[in-house]
Amino acid sequence: MTLRVLIAGAGVGGLALAQALHQAGVAVTVFERTPSVRAGQRGYRININRAGGDALAACLPPELFRLYLATSHDEARARVGVFDHRMHPLYATDVGVDGTGAPRDHTGVNRLTLRQIMLAGLEHEVRLGQRVVGFEQTPDRVQVRLADGSTAEGDLLVGADGVGSAVRAGLLPHMRIRDTGVRCLWGRTPLRPALRDQLPAPLFDRVAVAVAPSGHIGILGAYRTRRPHLEAAAAVTPTVSLDPEPDYLMWVLSKESSGSEEPWRTASSAELHRYAVAATAEWHPAVHQAVREADPEDCFVQNVRVADQPPPWPAGRVTLLGDAIHPMSPAGGTGANTALRDAAVLADKLTDVRHPARLIPAVAAYETEMRQYGFAAVAESLRYGERFAETIRRAEKENH
Repeated sequence: MTLRVLIAGAGVGGLALAQALHQAGVAVTVFERTPSVRAGQRGYRININRAGGDALAACLPPELFRLYLATSHDEARARVGVFDHRMHPLYATDVGVDGTGAPRDHTGVNRLTLRQIMLAGLEHEVRLGQRVVGFEQTPDRVQVRLADGSTAEGDLLVGADGVGSAVRAGLLPHMRIRDTGVRCLWGRTPLRPALRDQLPAPLFDRVAVAVAPSGHIGILGAYRTRRPHLEAAAAVTPTVSLDPEPDYLMWVLSKESSGSEEPWRTASSAELHRYAVAATAEWHPAVHQAVREADPEDCFVQNVRVADQPPPWPAGRVTLLGDAIHPMSPAGGTGANTALRDAAVLADKLTDVRHPARLIPAVAAYETEMRQYGFAAVAESLRYGERFAETIRRAEKENH
């Protein structure tokens, strides 16, 4: 049997699935709403844990996996360290890590770089600027509707179209996606040598969570590539084109919403940057300097939304992966890794399908497995978020 799989969304989960299916000889078409891979960039450094790294190894051709490793962050030991706003250690965790002090293969990657790697070889399968807005199922096929009025047909539709998924809205219209009230202000700062030398060492071998008496949580992580991107691509896979990416510090300010008067709701990028500079004035001097030196155009706000697990639904010719089904808090850094795991599990189930009658059971097996680990990851991310919040409450109490 030759399957035709349609994928809504060319994020890391959708592209990982497309790569795995393409290698297995499955016909695949990816519909991506943005007009280019660089458009609509949201997020910079992605933490990759062992589960995410294993999923990438399973999904990518060997040469693309080697390029991913060559362009990943050059060192990480403890995955998360928690500090006060002056970068004094409070506690550290090794979430999902084997606990050794040795550097790991899987550390952090630049989001755009990873997407460019994962697009390699799929140029004819990815349709940019085409947004899936709905679908219709029949016993034998699924038809997707695109925003431009056109349609496409296949054997299976996979919604990998993020937290605002149109595919999920059609498949599980009553599923609740809850706004936690937490807002994250993202930015990044190039690591010029003078700034790099002043920043605390823990920012380079782990993701640092900084808690401040003001009620803010900071998430800080450096990205220093193991090998310059153009050099790595030329040496590993000369046919792959990568944008050069200077080393940088990613920083995120997180706080709870203040309701209708929330200042971030309608702020411009420049206003968000000014807010971040003022909010970190009493932080570690080098961290504050890093925020000051950020390009205001790189600042944006993300609302943190999480999924309430729905009751099991009957398997069919439409399924979901990543944030389309289990969006989660960034606390713990497991969102992208869980999406990659979804892609590897679903690809494994689909490549075993040799007869039309086996497709729906394969989808059912994936959804059963995905619901178990996916919503466990949602719960874990909420627990870590509450742990950080409790640390802030203690800091505020001690400050008063």
